[in-house]
Amino acid sequence: MLVILLTVPFTWAQTTTEELPYSWRTNGVETVDPIVLPALDLDAIREEDRINDLDKSIPWRYGVERPLYVNMQTHGQWTELENGGRLWRVAIRSTGAQNVSINFDRFKLPKGSRLYFYNRERSDLSPTFTADTNRENQLFGSWFVYGQEIIVEYYQAKRQAENPILQIGSVIHGYRLSRLEALDFSERGLNDSGDCQYDVNCPIGADFDNKKDVLKKAVALLNLGNGYLCTATLLNNTASDKTPFLLTANHCLENSNPALWSVRFNWMSPNPICGESSASSDIQSNFTMSGSQLRASSELSDFALVELVNSIPEPWDVAFAGWDNRDLLPEFEIGIHHPKGDIMKVCRDDSGAVRETADGTEVWLIGGVSAGSGDGWEIGTTESGSSGSPLFDQDGRLIGQLFAGRSACEGNTNNKDIDVYGRFGVSWATGNTPESRLMDWLDPLDTGQPTTETLQNILSVQDFDLIGDLSIFPNPATNYLTVLNYRYPNLSYSLFNLLGQEVGSGSLSDSQNLIPLTDLSEGMYLLYLIDGDSGETQTKKIVVSR
Repeated sequence: MLVILLTVPFTWAQTTTEELPYSWRTNGVETVDPIVLPALDLDAIREEDRINDLDKSIPWRYGVERPLYVNMQTHGQWTELENGGRLWRVAIRSTGAQNVSINFDRFKLPKGSRLYFYNRERSDLSPTFTADTNRENQLFGSWFVYGQEIIVEYYQAKRQAENPILQIGSVIHGYRLSRLEALDFSERGLNDSGDCQYDVNCPIGADFDNKKDVLKKAVALLNLGNGYLCTATLLNNTASDKTPFLLTANHCLENSNPALWSVRFNWMSPNPICGESSASSDIQSNFTMSGSQLRASSELSDFALVELVNSIPEPWDVAFAGWDNRDLLPEFEIGIHHPKGDIMKVCRDDSGAVRETADGTEVWLIGGVSAGSGDGWEIGTTESGSSGSPLFDQDGRLIGQLFAGRSACEGNTNNKDIDVYGRFGVSWATGNTPESRLMDWLDPLDTGQPTTETLQNILSVQDFDLIGDLSIFPNPATNYLTVLNYRYPNLSYSLFNLLGQEVGSGSLSDSQNLIPLTDLSEGMYLLYLIDGDSGETQTKKIVVSR
């Protein structure tokens, strides 16, 4: 083992702490007392959920929006820093919440400033937000932070003249979607979908597995900014210019503002469960983005197309799905989705969907016991929360998005009932304006081509610089090593001493990872990194010094 490790070339990464909140890396910054919101009486809401959770034609509810007026002038705590900078923090506790997110009525960050969201325990941390997050309407909705308390931290450097604008209009009290290790498993969200579900990393057939492993990178869990969730798909266009278009269901627009939407990509179990009652394992990742603008929608095929405010970051391993607008009958079809806000799942129907009209909506029908021919999904199913999720044909091209259905799990088996998807071919040229159809946005070059292929944001190559895409610090280290990972959802490590003995190992799939060093003697160690998706490995020297 020692020989193998020492023959791997060392690559030194530029280490930085800029992704961590300033208060985390500075001694002497006092904690801030929270604004405390009382606990909610959720009995009536849970009773409604028992009915609504069966309906795929509406988004899945995980939280309740609570009005709250907070701004930088009247709330929170300002701290003058020794380096001449300033820090503003406000803490909000929504008592009993499993997670909390924030909607800003006014949002503007000066250049050079930083904004973070995290929980009191510092176990969940948002990406860093900068002036690049600003948009003309000054609206912003955050992804949620696990726990009942969220802390907003704003940092501005010395001699920064421009004033920030941060005004909170509401918070979302998430009563479902807690962490797996939470004490109240009855409301956890993760693993809350049916036992017949297949994690997206499960095999579903040699004729599609390779396509699935790329297409899953285009699918996102969609937070509607109002306590509800859907599923969405990142789409390619004929220019293949990576314009960040997201396709979801028109009914996901109800009572929601796309300016407050946020999305999470690459939420997949590293240890897939395939149609069994066992629990899928979780990862914490920050492949999240906030803010979008509605481009087109129509009830005729139940589609909504939005464009994300910010471009997809270059290092993100996501994909822009290809599509087919010809409305051809598929040989078989695949669905990829987030049922009930759960980790990503996959389903397969081998009977071939057919064209139908359902309550005035032009759909693909996956036939089952209620209508059509066939016996529903052969693998997996969809559920509430899968709304807007993509339907792919045998060639891996998107042909629709989930509208409604009756399919569900009965224990470890599917109930063999129907699902219906709005047809992409109908959405393509619906109506007479760009606001009612897809063609103007997805064919900006007016090529008239009927199909596109999936475009990957990054490609794996032999000289892949794994370490260069991570922040690893401090080095030398004392008690622990921090690894910030915003790219690799299946990253792991082994730590070796110079005798080739393994002295530590574990997962680095979270966005923020701590490697404990307290039991190690001073000296040099080798941090061996393994990307489970690509098989790429690299090694870095680590020095423990006290």
